[in-house]
Amino acid sequence: MTTRRVALVTGGTDGIGRATAGMLLAAGWEVVVVGRDPARCASTVEELRTTGADAAISAIVADLSLMNETRRAGVEFLAAHDSLDFLFLNANAIAQQRTLTSEGFERNLALGYLSRALLSLELERVLASTPGSQILSVVGLNKSRLNFDDLTMQRKFSGMEALGRWQWAIQVFAREFERRSPVAMNSYMPGIVKTKILRSEPNLLMRTLVRVIYAVKAATVEDSAGYVLGVMRDVEEHKQRGAYYSVKALKPPRDLEDRPGDQEALWDLTATLLAPYREG
Repeated sequence: MTTRRVALVTGGTDGIGRATAGMLLAAGWEVVVVGRDPARCASTVEELRTTGADAAISAIVADLSLMNETRRAGVEFLAAHDSLDFLFLNANAIAQQRTLTSEGFERNLALGYLSRALLSLELERVLASTPGSQILSVVGLNKSRLNFDDLTMQRKFSGMEALGRWQWAIQVFAREFERRSPVAMNSYMPGIVKTKILRSEPNLLMRTLVRVIYAVKAATVEDSAGYVLGVMRDVEEHKQRGAYYSVKALKPPRDLEDRPGDQEALWDLTATLLAPYREG
């Protein structure tokens, strides 16, 4: 009897996450999707079960902008699984207004960075005990060094700057995680994909530009999911660690314009911020 490989997909009820979940199911994997809306989680599970009569699909409902819920998602997964082959860190949304979560974190940083760091750390043990496991974190082209003295962007805020900050942070974190952990963590930039992420852009000119780009050159979510599976295979075949992939290809490491000591400083800061959610 063949044991199914197991994937945990955040942002798994829409876009690239949902399409990737469907392709993994079709390939015989067991897939657990994470989403914040109970109805969307239920409909995703119901619809993806049509992939096959024995499709192994379930959902965890959690708002990953909250660290308490992120940790609960990890606990819930571990309660039902003793292996994890693929952690797909894909959940993302752009908060265009400065908003603090109930836990006091700037919302973009909380969802895009802190939840990914927390899930990676909470699930590191089960990943490390699963041969050939890997973490793949979806990022974009934006990058902006985190201001360690103004984590909530009180002095100056913009949605694009906030997006760049968490994307810088997760890639810098990945390099330090890679140095400390036996688990492979790589970054994936999907390019321009027909998802809803940029359709909420408040600037009319930008929204118009997005519609034009979508019509001319954007990939479908199904195309992008296929590329994700290709990246997974390449990581497995070549034992890639700390690598950066763009669309379908392995690329040179990105210049994140980080300063000496940034990796260690971010690691220590992250450990401090997440400590209350890792106790007990």
